[in-house]
Amino acid sequence: MLGITLVLWFAPLTEQAQSLVDAGSTPLLARTAVAPPDSLLLLSFRARRVGVSTYAQRTDALGYLRLSARQQLRYRLQSEWIYDSRGEPPFVREDYAADALHTLDIGQGWRIGQFVRYEQSRANATRTGMWLGRLGYEHGLLGFRPNDSLSVVRYVGFAGAVQDARNGRRDMGLAYGLDFSTLLFARGAAAPPLAIRLLGTRTQLGPRVWQRLLAESFYEHTFDAYSSGNVRAAYRAHRAEDYVPGNVQRIQSDTLAGQVSWLYRLSEKISFRSDNALALPSRAFRYRQLGPEADTLQNLGYQQRELDTRQELRLGSKKLQAVASFGYRERNRAYELDNNRFLTPTKYELALARERVRDIKEQTTHWQSELTWLPALRHSLSLTSFAQLLRVTAPSKDNQQDRDEAQHGLRLTWTGRWRGTFRTTLAVAGEYRQFVFIRAALSAENYTDRLLHWEPGFTWAPGKFSIRSMYHLWVSYQVRDRVSEQSRNRSNRVLEQQQHLTYQLQPRLLASLDYARRENRVGLLRWPAFKESPLDTTITHDLSGNLRYGWSGRRQMSTSNSLRLGYRFLEQRTQGRALLVQDAGPSSLIYLRAITRQQGPDVAYERRAGNLTLSASMWLQQLRTLYRYRLGTGSFIGTSYTAADLERTTNELYPYFEVALAWRVRQW
Repeated sequence: MLGITLVLWFAPLTEQAQSLVDAGSTPLLARTAVAPPDSLLLLSFRARRVGVSTYAQRTDALGYLRLSARQQLRYRLQSEWIYDSRGEPPFVREDYAADALHTLDIGQGWRIGQFVRYEQSRANATRTGMWLGRLGYEHGLLGFRPNDSLSVVRYVGFAGAVQDARNGRRDMGLAYGLDFSTLLFARGAAAPPLAIRLLGTRTQLGPRVWQRLLAESFYEHTFDAYSSGNVRAAYRAHRAEDYVPGNVQRIQSDTLAGQVSWLYRLSEKISFRSDNALALPSRAFRYRQLGPEADTLQNLGYQQRELDTRQELRLGSKKLQAVASFGYRERNRAYELDNNRFLTPTKYELALARERVRDIKEQTTHWQSELTWLPALRHSLSLTSFAQLLRVTAPSKDNQQDRDEAQHGLRLTWTGRWRGTFRTTLAVAGEYRQFVFIRAALSAENYTDRLLHWEPGFTWAPGKFSIRSMYHLWVSYQVRDRVSEQSRNRSNRVLEQQQHLTYQLQPRLLASLDYARRENRVGLLRWPAFKESPLDTTITHDLSGNLRYGWSGRRQMSTSNSLRLGYRFLEQRTQGRALLVQDAGPSSLIYLRAITRQQGPDVAYERRAGNLTLSASMWLQQLRTLYRYRLGTGSFIGTSYTAADLERTTNELYPYFEVALAWRVRQW
């Protein structure tokens, strides 16, 4: 009983709306043990302005009541909105949910209960209601293993009624299932247990069927002081059905998966780890007609094989630390087609060939190594190298996605801590990427990308004053392979810097200043001559200054408050070429500058008082946009404007706010 209790209580709202009776996604060991609740009622609320016309809010109420020594009640209320004042309808998302779980311990390991849930999505016009009666039994394995008082087996059976309304239809039906889970401490309480779980659920909603089967197990074994390993195995089968025009669509998802991991310590300083996983997922999309007048859709599906392996070797000492890893990942997908439309052999082969065009095989091989040297107590030097090769193969000649993607990189980082509180960092890195389509149809997209990175920074905190400064400069040279495509060569230079300064004016008063700047220059690259012609430039400035005052409550020392007052200025300048469309006369090239400024006072308040946490902030933003341009010579193909567009300016006031509340109303 306890396993399905946790499933229905902690499963996400979206998953329950899709599967009605779901097995959840929490780890197996977490589902087979019940954590005692630490709160009788928890309220949380968050509301914020997302964009110019978009708002979002989420409200949750989680509660627990001990009705008697043997009765418990858990309940949850939820609402989530995404509102767009310019939309029709305005609600992009409007979801409500409520559920309650009541259990009664009737003794000797038996427990009965009931679960009620209601969901409504008004934006999608869907509504679901559910009632489940439950019967569970739990017993230990003490009779079979006299020295084992921890091993336990749990059985849960449940059945009830479900109502679902969507797509203009209202369906009712039965839902039932069985959950079995066990923990077996075969090697004593100090060793990890063997965990096994079996779950089967089925919901019959009129012409639709929702069904799920889950079988999983986990076992970890320590061979000796130097080696240990674990094994995971799982089988999942999920059948979901929904309405499509004139048909019921059935999506059948089956996955068989396994993983083997092994850790071996060669010595106190050297260890080896191996992780290997294999998954065999398959999907089937099948259709059945709701009426004789409906068109029959073609059944199709695919088989897939996923292999993932990673080998890692670690070396650790006082002066030298090293990690080297090798990984290989492979994914094969092959499509299938059923002849449920009774096509002639010739038409069926044509339809099957069209589906098999999507067959694909992906192979990824990657290497990575990291070496860290500590030449002195306050200094470290780290060298990281990596390489990756992605190979995509499509068996069909009509699929042009055959390609190779190779990537190599090297990064050197030095970190030094000097006398006092002064710390410096310096990183230099280089990357080489090659993108090659094998087939001639897309060979014009082949290119080589070279990247260089330079990242200096420092931190200084002498007493009341502190400053943290970081810079990042990287350049990219993207060169097309074909001579005829050299006009698409691009150079990209990005410079980022961040400055954070603070000064403790008083024990309760802190002043801070933050500045961030990002400059991105895109240019046309003539690679043989190594010359660049600027195309577009975007420069962003973000400056904010704040005064933060904090104080504690007089009666409760655990109460703390803080008030932040400041001002924020954000500006983005974009320079590039555009086309000016004139009412009379030919269009002409212009060099356009677009300026966007967002600025205004920034206020925030935060309070922590025992079980209550409240935070609220508002940026009263004034938004202004304007354009400047000058005429050029020549032709241009791209974004076009009229004179009226460029003379138009925007000047609006938008209060951007965010409110968050977390309150444990009652606590043990």
